[in-house]
Amino acid sequence: MACNPEVLRSIPLFALLDDEEAAVLAGQVELKTFAPRQRIYKIGDTGGLAYVMVSGKVRVTTIDRDQQEVVVDEPADGEFFGFASMLERTPHQTGAIALEETVCVEVSRDDIAVLLERKPLAGMDMLTVLGRQFHASQELVRLRATRNPNEVIEEESTFGERLADGVARFGGSWRFIMTFGAVLIVYTVVNVILGRGCTSEKWQVSGHADFSYLFYGCICRKIVPCPIPTPPPLLPSPNPSP
Repeated sequence: MACNPEVLRSIPLFALLDDEEAAVLAGQVELKTFAPRQRIYKIGDTGGLAYVMVSGKVRVTTIDRDQQEVVVDEPADGEFFGFASMLERTPHQTGAIALEETVCVEVSRDDIAVLLERKPLAGMDMLTVLGRQFHASQELVRLRATRNPNEVIEEESTFGERLADGVARFGGSWRFIMTFGAVLIVYTVVNVILGRGCTSEKWQVSGHADFSYLFYGCICRKIVPCPIPTPPPLLPSPNPSP
């Protein structure tokens, strides 16, 4: 389908062309209509054609090293795709598919060559627009630069999640292990001293022996996954105190 010069004038890439330059280019390019889910080009196709969005929606994708599809761009009206391969005459490194009914201006390298032969100054206008697009792409890359995932997780985590991470980090540290070992040694020494200072009858009647053993077993069960034997039943003293 032939292209109207006014359509080209509405596209930022060709917005600086005058009426004669727009008319020359309109006589070379074509309007293409793509149905929903229709593939415009795929990776590896000869890069002889480029496209400028007029209306609709297009998704440009590529394949990463893990063979996963990655969305590169979804150009808006007036934006272009496939130009790098068209200018370099190299196979497309991306694929493009129409997500809905889409109208594009199809441009070839020969179309640009004819325009530049007839209107050499049009090249400067197009280079100016391409320079703006290049700087916009650089800014987009800078803003979308990959951040440290740990920093992103830290910013998005809730207070409860940060508290749980802190407890888990402390529980697996050497500081916790040494502190727990020191407390356990002190607790054992204190109970041994108290046990030596009391008679067996007083130690049993007071119930401190049961508490010490059960508390010691409870703490060890939290750390060591092996079972701890239950204490034997206390036998009545052969000489009960009155």
